[in-house]
Amino acid sequence: MRRPKTTHGANVTLPDLPPADPGRLDDCFLPIWRAAEQLASGETTAQALVASCHAAWVAHHATINALILPDFDAACAAARESDRRRQAGAALGPLDGVPFSIKESFDVAGWPTTCGSPARADHRAERDAVVVQRLRAQGAILLGKTNVPLGLRDWQSYNAIYGTTRNPHDPSRTPGGSSGGSAAAVCAGMSFFDVGSDIGSSLRNPAHYCGVFSHKSSHGLVPLRGHGNAPAGFAEQDINVAGPVARSARDLELVLRAIAGPDVDLAPAWRLDLPACPHQHLADFRVAVLPSHPLADVDVMVSQPIEALGHWLAGQGARVDWHVRPDFDAAALWRSYVLLLRATTSVYMDDAAFADALARTRPDSGDDYATLQFAGATLTHRDWLRLQAARDRFAESWRRFFADYDVLLCPAAATTAFPLDEAGEPWQRTLPVNGQPMPLTTQLFWAGHSGLCGLPSTVAPIGPARDGLPCGVQIVARRWGDLTSLRFAQLLEAAGYACQPPRGLAAAGIDR
Repeated sequence: MRRPKTTHGANVTLPDLPPADPGRLDDCFLPIWRAAEQLASGETTAQALVASCHAAWVAHHATINALILPDFDAACAAARESDRRRQAGAALGPLDGVPFSIKESFDVAGWPTTCGSPARADHRAERDAVVVQRLRAQGAILLGKTNVPLGLRDWQSYNAIYGTTRNPHDPSRTPGGSSGGSAAAVCAGMSFFDVGSDIGSSLRNPAHYCGVFSHKSSHGLVPLRGHGNAPAGFAEQDINVAGPVARSARDLELVLRAIAGPDVDLAPAWRLDLPACPHQHLADFRVAVLPSHPLADVDVMVSQPIEALGHWLAGQGARVDWHVRPDFDAAALWRSYVLLLRATTSVYMDDAAFADALARTRPDSGDDYATLQFAGATLTHRDWLRLQAARDRFAESWRRFFADYDVLLCPAAATTAFPLDEAGEPWQRTLPVNGQPMPLTTQLFWAGHSGLCGLPSTVAPIGPARDGLPCGVQIVARRWGDLTSLRFAQLLEAAGYACQPPRGLAAAGIDR
């Protein structure tokens, strides 16, 4: 396969595409489900959808820098094939002809998978990741890859290969990370949807910062083979998951159903049968609201919209309880999460970095991230196994919690999108929260609180916040309760809590 062109720091010859219909330039902001309806009815074509995404890329790439490895030539060829299938009545499914992008950390045959590391700039993948295979098998059209931070370890998305990705709502601010390019591309209309990954809120905080929807799937629901240069199969990565980013909660479910299910080795014996959500109305839900936590203070720009949502839900007839938490020691969960997080991501460390972590590890690492990260990176397998007993106890507490509640509403991050800050390491930075500096890594609490035990989380936009920036809510459900958190987000969207294109990028186009 021909290698796509890198767009950072170079002049790029644009493909010879047919011009987009000026009357349909906002088609790039359609939700997937509406675009699929228009494709099925003949109101639009796959070629027109690709052209609309290309027009958005041409208009905004220089500022946003989200879709950093585009191949619009190949996308146009795939769109022509999709249109031929449609005309012959042989569409491969609802996603046939819908353009999408993929996080740079997922393999595409013949393309680089660097995870932002210059040391891997010459790497080329031999085959598509499972999620790419599944989407292509349904006729979805790959536009290119989206940007990530170095090693997928930041709530920003910048690296020495592809440069800095910026938030479409305010280019002076971060779009989040590590799936920041994913959220920014979808937000800016460069792609109809993206698939990212999440081990430390990497899908959740970009959706919150950019005002789009995302879904962190239950651990093990979506195969990770072909992601991040890490082992899969028998050694599939702990905590990490794949999931969709889109402009509609209905779209999240469409994409999740396309990519979920057992990998090839398990398929002969396993079948996916996610529990359905029995609720048809928001009033049917039992809702717990946790707008902040003593271990991870949340700025009022985020906590107030979540509180307002809780009061609104109560007015709709939902049962709403405030400041309720599972019956575990949250500090102990935090410690276990950071140790296991850094243990599983140590696979990305070279020998020199691992030796440095060994030198920095202390017998008593305390509870602050700055020291725990080194203890986790050098964790012995014996200590890793001991932590599994603790994780089982946390998981049992969650099971008891979700016997009383359908969803937990909480922040995805401590603040709205913060100004770009590329000085030093992420763990050396701070964020102002309610006027006080807080270590940036403290907001990992909102990632690990549910992520350690593999729970699904859907992020839905509920902003803007008082500062005018997007604000989202994290909707957590029991493990394998993906359709419950998605249904809740879909009902919120139907009630008006929906994605809005950034000012100046589109006048309209989101059809609710």
